[in-house]
Amino acid sequence: MTAGDKLRIGAKIAAARLRATPRPFFVQYSLLNACNAHCGYCNCPNRENPQLSLEEHFRVLTEFARLGTVRVKFLGGEPLLHDDIDALIVETRRLGMRAAMVTNGLLVPQKFETVRKLDELVISIDGSEANHDRQRGKGTWKKVMTAIERCADAKLDFFLSAVVTRESHGDVDWLLDLARRLGIMVNFQVPQFNEEMYGKGARSWMPAPEDIRHIVARIAAAKDAGAPVLFSSRSYRHTLEWRDFAVEYVERPGEVSPCTAGRYFLQVEPNGDVYPCVLHVGRFAPKNAVRDGVEEAWFHAQHHSCFDCYNTWLNENRAIFDLSPSILANFWRNYMRPRATAGG
Repeated sequence: MTAGDKLRIGAKIAAARLRATPRPFFVQYSLLNACNAHCGYCNCPNRENPQLSLEEHFRVLTEFARLGTVRVKFLGGEPLLHDDIDALIVETRRLGMRAAMVTNGLLVPQKFETVRKLDELVISIDGSEANHDRQRGKGTWKKVMTAIERCADAKLDFFLSAVVTRESHGDVDWLLDLARRLGIMVNFQVPQFNEEMYGKGARSWMPAPEDIRHIVARIAAAKDAGAPVLFSSRSYRHTLEWRDFAVEYVERPGEVSPCTAGRYFLQVEPNGDVYPCVLHVGRFAPKNAVRDGVEEAWFHAQHHSCFDCYNTWLNENRAIFDLSPSILANFWRNYMRPRATAGG
């Protein structure tokens, strides 16, 4: 991304926030629940799998572009399983939005020409071979590493994403070393408990509270020391200071939420339902982008009563649209870049 592109996106965000005129700038766009992996802390393969038609997707994407969206991040399940993923990426970019994707990496070598069309790619890897395979399925680590090396050789703009569990929390340094070697960034996230999205067993993967605090403190310190950690140390410290990890978020029914979720970023589910963020899936009565229209569904998603959560990524997004100087600086350096330099 050129400096001019960065400035244009940054100016749009700043203008909307300062004028208090919400825009759905970042859209997390789930295409399907089907997946070719069976991660222990994820419920996607067990969920119903409704899908929009290609024509419906095109209408929804056109409406998001009209409303001011600058980035669409395709999710699943596994988005590379979607029959029309190539066409959706091309259409997203044709409409002037950045096309991003989160993938488990298993299909990246076979779908490499599709992946090359993306502006941004996130590949999930939870650590060294034994721990990754324990969490995501036997034999998956080697396939993911093949995908990562292929993307690095091609100098694609991609990140790593790791779920830090009771099994894998010892692999933080391993992941940082991998990111350094490849000249890329890595984000870390502790598990979530939303049963609809993550299943009843997700809680069992959570490290003990004292381990979470130790791990998150290490990650924040590594970020401050210049390690290739994607999120800001401020967002990790927000997670670190969370009182009770058995409570995923704080809601105050009847009060107006100060969170920017729903107003400046949102979640679209495979059936077209629009949520403020992933934590609201199954807990919030959504409207539908196809049935009710994108604008009405987005407007409805703005009206929730969630005040806070421990999710590092969501708090990073929230702070971007709160125009936090340190978060914006991190966003400029690490998210909107052509590629990180090696050895950071």
